[in-house]
Amino acid sequence: MRISVQLAVEGKPVKQDVLEIAEHKLGEMTEEEIESAIEVKIRTWVDRMIQVEWEVLDD
Repeated sequence: MRISVQLAVEGKPVKQDVLEIAEHKLGEMTEEEIESAIEVKIRTWVDRMIQVEWEVLDD
C-alpha cells in the first residue's frame, strides 16, 4: 500500500513523500486496524521530519 503525504507550514507545502506499507504486513487486518497502521506510519514520518526548538527570551 502506498500513501501520499504532504507537510505544509502556514498553508504552504514544504515536503511531500510517498510512504509504503508492505501488503503482507496488512494481512487479514480489519479496516480499522489498517487505518491505525497508516496513522502510525504517518506519525513516525512526521516525527522524523519536524523538529521544534524554543527558549525563553524574557521573563
